[in-house]
Amino acid sequence: RSRYFLLAGMIDLELITCPQSGTWPYVLVFVHWLGSIRRRAPVLSAHHCLLRRAMSSVRVIHASYVNVPATAAPPPGPIKLTAMEAPWVVLPELQHVLLYEGQDMPPFDDILLSLRSSLAATLGSFAPLAGKLVHLEDTGDVAIACSTSDGVRFVVAECDGDMRHLAGDEEHDVRVLERLVPGVDMGELPTPVLAVQATRFEGGVAVGVTVHHGVADGRSLWTFVEAWAAACRGEAHAVTAPSFDRSLVKLPGGEELARSLLRKYAPNVPKVAMLAPPLVEDCARTTRRTFSLDSRDTSNASRSASSVSAKPTARPRLAPRPTSSPSPRSLGRASSGASRSPRTTT
Repeated sequence: RSRYFLLAGMIDLELITCPQSGTWPYVLVFVHWLGSIRRRAPVLSAHHCLLRRAMSSVRVIHASYVNVPATAAPPPGPIKLTAMEAPWVVLPELQHVLLYEGQDMPPFDDILLSLRSSLAATLGSFAPLAGKLVHLEDTGDVAIACSTSDGVRFVVAECDGDMRHLAGDEEHDVRVLERLVPGVDMGELPTPVLAVQATRFEGGVAVGVTVHHGVADGRSLWTFVEAWAAACRGEAHAVTAPSFDRSLVKLPGGEELARSLLRKYAPNVPKVAMLAPPLVEDCARTTRRTFSLDSRDTSNASRSASSVSAKPTARPRLAPRPTSSPSPRSLGRASSGASRSPRTTT
């Protein structure tokens, strides 16, 4: 069965079951910001809130940096953001969490060693992700500055909670998921582009990734995660290395357009007023719901949605006005509100 999770109207989780490979566990949970959903979830009772706060905690053990290999060849000079990337500088960072569960997990120290070494190898092809997002005062551009001395912050933490609660059907602590990804202050440039976190659970490990939205979208970040996973498995060339050649982007007046967009969306750069996602300040009052759907359920939902959208909509009957045609304001008063058809996820 496929299982779909809606967490606080902000984070969407997809549980994927895959065959077990070697000693690696078989459960993967993928988390990403879901900006298109802005529904306020039901308010929890005080009893539920107290239970959730007491369930589990995350403690940071230490943090270090994973550097780009000395043999890597980072792009010469800063990589300027194009007009297609500049507006995303003010958007919240992308955060992904992967949960691995299994009884035959390797020792946590061995997992950390494997994650760090494979991350360093992956940064050889993704060197800009180890850099910093900077403001070029002489031109007004925002760019990625990268060199072989740069590195990605690697946070090691531990959680005393049960990993199964994060992917179960009951209502559980939303804040724990937020603490499984590393925090990065992106309100002022220069700022790191990428940070990762490995959290130890009883019988499992969580790997969290945070990346600046001005540098990568969801697909770009997932390509990096796939390359990192391939390097961890010893498949060095399983993912094609990306190209950072800005000359491939052909936009008439592109550089000046990018600067004008930065002046519009981030007028106080290098200080950046990040747009907060909905419900972040109200996270303690939200809850998580789990929906388990099989193929028959999704087919029924699709048919229901199709039947609702196929129904003809009656045109509003307007009172006759013999002297003149109806104004837009009078049409707005006479029209009935449109109803939304149910959303389905497949």
